[in-house]
Amino acid sequence: MACNLKHVLKGNNECKENPAGVSNYCMVVPLDAEHIASIAVSDTANQYDITPADSATALKGYRIDFKSQTGQVTSEDNGAGKGWTHTGTGRVEINEDDMAVLGRTLSNMDGEFLVFFPTGNTVDGKKEWKVVGNPEGDNSWSTAADSGAARGDDHGTTFTVSCEYQLYEVMKWYGSIDEEESASSN
Repeated sequence: MACNLKHVLKGNNECKENPAGVSNYCMVVPLDAEHIASIAVSDTANQYDITPADSATALKGYRIDFKSQTGQVTSEDNGAGKGWTHTGTGRVEINEDDMAVLGRTLSNMDGEFLVFFPTGNTVDGKKEWKVVGNPEGDNSWSTAADSGAARGDDHGTTFTVSCEYQLYEVMKWYGSIDEEESASSN
């Protein structure tokens, strides 16, 4: 139960590395019956228990590649008993056109998706992901594009996905996410 106190000891990480940051991509998984059969928040760990649709062994989602070292997941405490707000960001420098189309779609989905950021770690043979979003579909999506002024300037589209209510300061999921076939690929 989440209301039980627990020791947080630095020796419990079994001498494993603990680097900062996330990988250079994220995966967007819609919260619908075609992608997720069930989703629940664990009462004993800061993670989701997610069952993929159609008895699949992996979730299916849409990949967003972003510029290295621009991805980040942060959280902010909403106050006593009010959960946390999580925010994920990244800067898409290459393929701004597809990002514009995807951004429009996500803006119109009314938050009905989860965004998974891989940490680069593997736990018990499963890939570790930080997750922005909750089972109720409370995500908001926004973007800001910048052409840059000089030819060598940083440019691209910075996306921000935010969920104002998550039960843990850090939300994780462990498993595989395969790339969904895009409608334009048919």
